[in-house]
Formats: sequence, structure tokens, C-alpha cells
Amino acid sequence: MIDDPHSSLLESCLQGKTKALEELVQFFQPKVFSLALKFLWNPEDAEDATQEILVKVITNLGGFRRESKLSTWIYKIASNHLINVKKSNLETKHIHLRNIRDELHKSQYNLPSHLLGQTDSNLEVDTNSNVSNLVLHVQVACTYAMLQSLTRKYRMAYLLGDVFSISSEEGGLVMGIKPESYRQLLSRARNQLEQFLGKECSLSKSTNPCQCKNRIRYATKVGRIRSYLKLSEQMKLDGRWIQMKPLLPETTKIRKAAEIYRNQTNFLPKKNQLDSIRTLLDNSFPFSAR
Repeated sequence: MIDDPHSSLLESCLQGKTKALEELVQFFQPKVFSLALKFLWNPEDAEDATQEILVKVITNLGGFRRESKLSTWIYKIASNHLINVKKSNLETKHIHLRNIRDELHKSQYNLPSHLLGQTDSNLEVDTNSNVSNLVLHVQVACTYAMLQSLTRKYRMAYLLGDVFSISSEEGGLVMGIKPESYRQLLSRARNQLEQFLGKECSLSKSTNPCQCKNRIRYATKVGRIRSYLKLSEQMKLDGRWIQMKPLLPETTKIRKAAEIYRNQTNFLPKKNQLDSIRTLLDNSFPFSAR
């Protein structure tokens, strides 16, 4: 018997209880969106994928065999969907770490220290956020983009293992492979990211050439962080915004690359998916309007 913290919720859902189904969607929506956003990089694509994944979860709930925890089964549906979803515009460009390195080196603009913490009116950007806030959004957009350099299977293995802290046994179940094979994927993904971040990114080592604050002008000019700013502004309006935590001192990091991704804000989708799912599934969906 698998000890599943969501077993009672599952039973209620299978009995067609509206509130239980709503609770399931409300609980797993931010988790699925967080995985989709890190995997796809683009917030709008992540919103669409989250909705599609949740529809699959709801419509296939009766076929869940309970051979794993409910969360594992949902992550499996999410993983399969994301690995097979149509490639984004960024992915079609076949991003490699060497391309990212070249862009990082070409897009560094020194930012006067007296501007840090000030409004960005002098930086010619289209937002009222202060510079320190922009630095944090540059950090997210940039590091998520680096994940796009990994193949989809490597990317998923890395996110599940090092960002979502899923065990190799569970990771294997999610990806449909043996735990040993999962550990190999995770190890290779780790090595690729850590070697790059260790040489280029100042989040990994303060003396590295790429500094987040020096990418603000470039990132805002080409629209790299616009979608992320919209997400955070909506979260602030809804009272859901939690400021990103500062990274731990370098000497305390056990695995620097993983720490960089774990310490970032868990962005939430701009809208609740319940209404959209109701509309998509029409009368076959057991949610009530209340």
C-alpha cells in the first residue's frame, strides 16, 4: 500500500465531489505551472501547457491505477506533455551554451553603482520597477533560458531532480525509465549546466564575467523580461507576490547550479485555470458554477 497524502482527496474526486476537484486543481496548478515555466521559458506557453495538462489529469483521473502517489502520476502526465509539446520559437533556434555565452558577453552594459535600487527612468525601460527588482527578473529569464540549451529529456531530469527534489526512483517513474537511467540523465544535465555557470555566471562565482545588473538594458530592450514582469505585477495585485530570496553565500552552496534555480520565486499563472477548464470540458466537467 502506497502512503499517499492525497488519497482522501482522490477518493472524493472519484466520487464526483465538486469541492474536491476544485481543491485538486488549486493545489496542483501552481506546481504544474512552475514546472512548465522552467521547462518552456515562455510564460504564455507555460500557461497554455498548464491548462492542457490539468485537463488531461481531470479527464483521466478514473484511470489512475494507484501504482504510485497521485503527485507522481500528475508529474508523469506533465512530463510527457511537456517533452512532446510543439517546440517553442526559442527551441527552434537550437540554442547552445556557446550561443548563450556569446550573447552574454556582447550584452554587458556597465551600470553605475549609484543607480542600483533607484527607479529605472534613467535606464530607458518601460516599467516602474526599480533596478534591484529588474536584476532579479533578469536572473530568472536568463537562467531559465540556459535550460533551453539542454535536450528535453535532460532538461526534465534536471528540473525534477535538482529543482523539485524528486528522488531517482520517483523521477524514473515520472519519465518512464529505470532509476539508474534517470540518474545518468540527471548527472549529464548537471555537468553541462554547472560547467557553464561555474565559468560564466556571477551567481555561481562573483568574479565571473556575466553580471545580472549589466544585462538590464539589453534584456529590457529586446523584451527578454517583459512577460516575467507582467506575471509579478499581477501577483502583486492579487497579493500573491513573494520576493525572491537572495542567494546563499558561495561558501555554503553544496550544488551551486541547483541553488540558483531553487532560490528563485515560484511564479504563479496570471489567472486561475478553473473557469477555463470548465469551458473547455463544457457539461462533461463535474465542476459546479458555485
